[in-house]
Amino acid sequence: MGPDRGALNRVARLREWPFAAVVTTALVGLFVVAELDRFRRGSVVFAAAFGLAGLLRLVLPARVAGLLAVRSRGFDVVAYGLLAVGIAVLAIIVPADVPGG
Repeated sequence: MGPDRGALNRVARLREWPFAAVVTTALVGLFVVAELDRFRRGSVVFAAAFGLAGLLRLVLPARVAGLLAVRSRGFDVVAYGLLAVGIAVLAIIVPADVPGG
């Protein structure tokens, strides 16, 4: 008898907890924008997802970071950080009252 493939798949999915945490945070941000109609708050939460990705990529080894590890650690951390800052800045500078909208 070979190994239980179902158990192996469950273990493999549990190893992707950093990616799942980032995606969950991003989905919460999108929910805040779409359902609660809070553009700035939702966008800042969405930006925080990228900040979380950068932090996790910085502190976790590549084998634990899983799908967050795309390139080298330095490149990934800088890319995630730039995305987080860029989205947060854009969310904050958008005018509160847009005429005609």
